[in-house]
Amino acid sequence: MSGRRRETTSGTTQTTLTTSATPPFDFAGTAYSNGWAVLAPNRWESDHCTLRRTERLGPGRVVYLAVTGDGSVRSPRIRIEVSHEGDLQASERAAVRSAVRRMFRLDEDLAPFHALCRTAGSRWEPASRGLGRLLRSPTLFEDAVKTICTTNVQWGGTKAMVRRLVEYLGEPGPPAGSTAETETRISVSGQDPNAFPTPEAIAAASGKTLEAARLGYRAPFIRELAERVASGDLDLEVLRRPELVTEDVRRRFLAIKGVGAYAAATLLMLVGRYDHLAVDSVYRAFVTERYFGGESPQDREAERIYDEWGKWKYLGFWYDLWQGPEEDL
Repeated sequence: MSGRRRETTSGTTQTTLTTSATPPFDFAGTAYSNGWAVLAPNRWESDHCTLRRTERLGPGRVVYLAVTGDGSVRSPRIRIEVSHEGDLQASERAAVRSAVRRMFRLDEDLAPFHALCRTAGSRWEPASRGLGRLLRSPTLFEDAVKTICTTNVQWGGTKAMVRRLVEYLGEPGPPAGSTAETETRISVSGQDPNAFPTPEAIAAASGKTLEAARLGYRAPFIRELAERVASGDLDLEVLRRPELVTEDVRRRFLAIKGVGAYAAATLLMLVGRYDHLAVDSVYRAFVTERYFGGESPQDREAERIYDEWGKWKYLGFWYDLWQGPEEDL
């Protein structure tokens, strides 16, 4: 589909694109399925059930996306409003759809997980109604940087680090006008929103800039990751290939400086492999309270809680923990 477009009074153009989802698909339950929904350059607007994002399509080409669910769980469709300058070329429309499909995992088959949820009983059965696709980024580089920013820090610290990276190093989008759609865009320190920084931008950043981003001990890890990706020494996207063995993918993630067992399990989840649990303070506190009567177990004992979920154990834990779109991320 070529998309419908209209001019706005701010001088930008708005093009409407759509893409399909295989039912069952719960848009809100996917968009707000984890903390990625509120990490810059994403913003979740619960009142409008809209995920907003600033997306870089190429050098000097940044657009604003407003993604909403158009349809129902049983008859789903996703609507993408793209605010941009000039014409939106066919290749750019394809890139936007591809980015959104990747973010929402629209090509992932969760039927086996949903079948397990129905077998597990009444508490789990609702997950089979379109849940389980956990939001991710368009690129694995963005996911890797954000994952490193979740290590050994409270969630507020993660949000602040990512926000500063986007503010200091992300490429800005078109100037905001006065129309309703521009007034609701993400604001970073009162400025127009930026896209997530490229590997090249982070690799070229001065030490002073990275220090200002307050990444702490993560700064050299994130810089090295960016340098390796920018130079072509590390191809992260190849790790999405389904024919690879999970343990090999995990080994390659662990070879990235700054990525330990928790981060590797998170990254495996982000490429659609749910065999490993991301055991961190949140996991330990949750299972200690729910399954061990407040008595802290050893990690292996805590992990065994979800053994019956097999290759879907990460999603088993996620649904056990998840509270839905009403949860404050």
